[in-house]
Amino acid sequence: MKRFAVGLLVVMLPMMAFAADTAPASAPLSAIKEVTGLSVNDAGFKASGSNKPIVIKSEKEAGDYFAAADLAKLTGQVDFKNQVVVVFAWQGSGQDKMEYAVMESYPEQIKFAYTPGRTRDLRPHVNIYVLRSNVTWSMK
Repeated sequence: MKRFAVGLLVVMLPMMAFAADTAPASAPLSAIKEVTGLSVNDAGFKASGSNKPIVIKSEKEAGDYFAAADLAKLTGQVDFKNQVVVVFAWQGSGQDKMEYAVMESYPEQIKFAYTPGRTRDLRPHVNIYVLRSNVTWSMK
């Protein structure tokens, strides 16, 4: 039994060292990620709309549109050196929708599409997306 354990150790140790050397430094950033559970202040609603988003490129810019608690949550999820934040904030029908499609290319292209709802109720909508900085985006 001891010979088996020693033999197994001799075989596994070089394999474990090789695996440690070839592990990737970090996972690649995805083209787009939706952030939920955050809200913008009144300045965010004034500066944005369903077809006119706010593009945030730094933590300082984000501070203009988010409360301190929401800003802390956002900055924990965003690397502003490699990502930008796109914020759509508007008031409209409760059935309003914001959707996106990723076009397969490199760098990816993202097309956002706003669909107005049919009800007459007035609701606030906030859609926050984190995009890799080399991704191009547009509205349909």
